Amino acid sequence: MITTSYSDSTETDERILVCLYYGPNSELLIRRGWKLATALRAPLTLLTVDPIDDNRYNEAREKNMAFWNSMAETLQADLIVAKSDSRNVAEVIAEHAKERRITQIIIGQSARTKWEEITKGSIINQLLHLIKEVDIHIVSVQREMQKQNEDYEMGVKAYLVREGNRFVLRLDSLVPDSIEGVFYRSVHTDFNNGVFKADDSGLKYRIFDGIASSKDKQNSP
Repeated sequence: MITTSYSDSTETDERILVCLYYGPNSELLIRRGWKLATALRAPLTLLTVDPIDDNRYNEAREKNMAFWNSMAETLQADLIVAKSDSRNVAEVIAEHAKERRITQIIIGQSARTKWEEITKGSIINQLLHLIKEVDIHIVSVQREMQKQNEDYEMGVKAYLVREGNRFVLRLDSLVPDSIEGVFYRSVHTDFNNGVFKADDSGLKYRIFDGIASSKDKQNSP
């Protein structure tokens, strides 16, 4: 963690900001932010800087947006989708951090190479220059991914039942048109959050507050 001094600040309330980017690691960052916000009883904001034109369809973007919206609703967090408008990403993050009076920022470890950081600059260093009174938590995504399999309880028999246009997790009994499988509950939450693995297809569904939000053959456990 990099901490900058905010001794001159009169703000006493903590406000947590999680910076997200497209890819499979956003769940880890959101989980870290939620744990910190819960411990501090602080409001949680999720922020992504979107460089894609709204009129252009992008499958990865749509999947991530749906996932983030589901997480924000489940965790009662605010989700901000900010357009970069050709601006530097760090500038956009700093702008919203100041507007929200954020005191702590969680961001994933940069995927840039050393050469890219030399030529384009480190986002972390830029943030430290732009916002002085903030704590910045840098999450090592690789280390978190190695621990991911330890983040779930032993699996239990469960079912996904269709309700309208969504599937709801049931732990009691099989009903018509349901998907039978095993539910692995996350050890880091008080909600029905985790992963559901279907018996027949082998597909794994992310579960948030009892609702299946997406499916992916690569999910843990």
